[in-house]
Amino acid sequence: MKKNLSLNRNFLFPLMAFLIPLIVRAIPEVLMAPYVTGFDTMGHYVPTTFLWLNGGVDLWRFVATAPLFYSIVVFFVYSGGALTTVLKIIPPLLHGFLGLSVYGYAKRGLDWSSGKSMLTALLATLYFVALRVSWDMLRNELALILFFVALMLLNMKDSFSVSWKRYLMLSFTMCLVVLAHQLISVLMFGVIGLTVIFKIIRKQGKIGSLITASLPSVLVFLAIFYFTPTVAEYRLIFGFSQTDGWLSLFGFSSYGSMLASVAGFFLYCFLPLLPLIMLGAKRLGNFQLNAWVLLCVIGALIPMVSPSNLRWLMMLSYPFAFYISDALSRIKLVSWRRFGIPLHKSIAAYLLLVLLILGSGLILSTPENPAPYFNTQVYNGFVYQIPTSLLQNTVSIADCSDTANALEWLKSNMSEDSLLLSHRAFYGWALSSLNSNQVILYEYDNPEDTAKILAQEGHNQIYLIWWINGKGWYGQPTVSSSFGQIYRSGKIAIYNYT
Repeated sequence: MKKNLSLNRNFLFPLMAFLIPLIVRAIPEVLMAPYVTGFDTMGHYVPTTFLWLNGGVDLWRFVATAPLFYSIVVFFVYSGGALTTVLKIIPPLLHGFLGLSVYGYAKRGLDWSSGKSMLTALLATLYFVALRVSWDMLRNELALILFFVALMLLNMKDSFSVSWKRYLMLSFTMCLVVLAHQLISVLMFGVIGLTVIFKIIRKQGKIGSLITASLPSVLVFLAIFYFTPTVAEYRLIFGFSQTDGWLSLFGFSSYGSMLASVAGFFLYCFLPLLPLIMLGAKRLGNFQLNAWVLLCVIGALIPMVSPSNLRWLMMLSYPFAFYISDALSRIKLVSWRRFGIPLHKSIAAYLLLVLLILGSGLILSTPENPAPYFNTQVYNGFVYQIPTSLLQNTVSIADCSDTANALEWLKSNMSEDSLLLSHRAFYGWALSSLNSNQVILYEYDNPEDTAKILAQEGHNQIYLIWWINGKGWYGQPTVSSSFGQIYRSGKIAIYNYT
């Protein structure tokens, strides 16, 4: 019976660590059907994939893009899947595999029990910060899955741990992390580098094998970093310049204001769990997790705009899940009771309540009627990092069909030499309906400036897609008087440059 119980746990707990996050993440995809979920999904993944499929991609641009996620998407599209369908199926799967990889690291890397490992996996995937990451940071999440696999290989303590095969697998996994996402690659190299230094100081065994296993991924990273300037949509920007319209979304007027924003965002994300996080941080002595936290804090304090320094703080959600899980297991040893209920059960009920309230509020509420914690008029002062709802991509779920209608009308009425000016929010939408040579991306800048340049070049028919006046998103509620509305569907309109 003990053997059967052990087998059931070894099968059931990892299955739950995979299925529960998958099912929860699938909810917004079902509610958003047939449209994709996530800003980056529609704003970046859709257009990049379309451009790769239609125009191809040269070797240098392929390497510079950290191409693993796009390669997976293109493979499934070439296999017969519609791009929208593929980008609706992959996010829940990624979230499920993230839960499984966290479970694997806790179980095999830290030698935790099956129950404690499963609890950690659920905390790392169901807290609202992790759900937000799964919303559209898909390349990031893919890299996190591989990073946890690498950490598991780094910390395994069975007979396989001394085998050359482990270091070969570790080296291959680290290369995949680099090919998946740059930010997680930096985090991985930081953790590995600090681990090497720690082992040297403590004289804890040989480090030559670990350094050798890391070299291939370092070379791949250097190649990506070298070719990164060829990728127009990737910009590494430091400082507080406000000359770029895109920067105005994330820039700060001073370093002090940046620190205030970082502190506020940290409290917004983790205040409900902070006592348990602090207890776990004090008790859990895992070097890699502590190094993870240290590197994220350092990254958040750098005056970096692209990628946003606040995204480093989101990455704290994962080591904090381990802190909380370990803290709860230690509280279980405390005999204090209240109303006959043990302390650890009271705290477990509180954790469940936090996950349910915040998670359901983010998943089920609409952008027009968000839950109070995500409402920009109540608590959420970080809407460009934490959306008001998962039921949106670059536009609200309420505007998706109207956006499709507007572009369908434009497709039927614009001539071959006409041009459509597109904000990043509508770029993926436009490429899904029109020829790429008819779509001019002006990112977050002033569309009137772009229209003037195009008019001077001899283009007579220049269109713009945006919300109707007074309803616009992204800090642009109205449209310049140089554009006249010629079509409207709901709150989405087509304008003609006059």
